[in-house]
Amino acid sequence: MMGDGMEQLIFPGMVFLYYCTSTTLLIILSVSCAGSSGVGFAIAQRLLTLEITLTICLACRNVSKAEKAKSQLTADHPEASIDILQLDTSSISSVSEAAKELQQRYSAIDYMYLNAGIMLHPVYLFDAISTGEGLLQMVDSETKDGLKLIFATNLFGHFLLIRKLEDFLISSGGCHIIWTSSSNARRKHFDMDDFQHLCRNQGYSSSKFGINLISNAIDQKLRDHCVYSHVTCPGFSITGMTSPMLQTGLWTLLYPFFVLLRLIAPIMCITPWNSAEAPVWLFHSDPKDVSPALLHTSHISILGNGYVNSKKIDFSSNEPELLYEHLSALQAELEGQ
Repeated sequence: MMGDGMEQLIFPGMVFLYYCTSTTLLIILSVSCAGSSGVGFAIAQRLLTLEITLTICLACRNVSKAEKAKSQLTADHPEASIDILQLDTSSISSVSEAAKELQQRYSAIDYMYLNAGIMLHPVYLFDAISTGEGLLQMVDSETKDGLKLIFATNLFGHFLLIRKLEDFLISSGGCHIIWTSSSNARRKHFDMDDFQHLCRNQGYSSSKFGINLISNAIDQKLRDHCVYSHVTCPGFSITGMTSPMLQTGLWTLLYPFFVLLRLIAPIMCITPWNSAEAPVWLFHSDPKDVSPALLHTSHISILGNGYVNSKKIDFSSNEPELLYEHLSALQAELEGQ
């Protein structure tokens, strides 16, 4: 067992699970990264290189972008079984319809990669390279359901999907749920009395810290039913979500500098392929042996070797359950309207 604040470095390749039958994965793509530029795409790409039989369902708000991702994946893996599902995690009706469709299509979902995320109107870039602090301050907006958009897309929509699928996941033999959190997830930006982050401008950071909490709560509730939940952090990479922060030419110019920064900041993954290190490592891992209280971050060495840094998440013992209760009450309120 690791003590508080201690870190564990995990080098993928040490533990593998082999599958004799088809394994079904649901990968929720970020709409801004649904082509070949996102971490969700890279997860699918890396898993398809394994010598196992996979059925991958790419879920995305924008079906045409998901179709583009599918075309690129099948070009490299012609025998791949890849389905498309329309899903907007910011919409309660879309999540409900997607949950019904998934249960009709598949007899089981073995893995769920919850990767949808947005950020709106970044205000400033400050001390972001090593800590993520100040990277994603933004102005939020509101959904048609009356929720804050960042909260609904990044956190609540995923939570609602799990709730809708809970009985199905349990009865079909279990599932490994893998969330995408962030190095920008800050406890100081999260307020249990304002979990939607209505009153401040760090909605992205708040939603990602909320992911850390709710994943832990879900694991505690469902682990005995073989449904496990863990959180990953992709480190820093250039994707459709981050590229608008700087012009394309500047990213290219700064690339050698980013590589050198790995000496002191190994979260500088730069490419989505490298950022997929932690999610892919969790695919190989036995979820029973992985603590739900750890954040698993994709790291890369100056030589380009990927590894996983696992660190205890800073939260009090009652916070995960309390947020679960708040989100469940919000679900009941919205569905009762």
